[in-house]
Amino acid sequence: MEDAIAARGLLQQIDKKIIQTARSGSRGVNREWLMPGLRAIPFKNHGIYFTIIDDELHVIRILHGRQNMILANFTESSD
Repeated sequence: MEDAIAARGLLQQIDKKIIQTARSGSRGVNREWLMPGLRAIPFKNHGIYFTIIDDELHVIRILHGRQNMILANFTESSD
């Protein structure tokens, strides 16, 4: 139960960071070498990866800092 409470808290913090980033107009750090238009912002031990389309921030992935940033993490699967 404590894990679920901690997970919910982390999700709420991540959500708040995404909203703050969108409202501030932050463009993050360029990560186009992975995917065209991809940007990133750090959050605690995570990276929030997003694109900006028509002035809207679209989250693509949120990865823990120990995960490898590879192209497969940023492409849609056909499964």
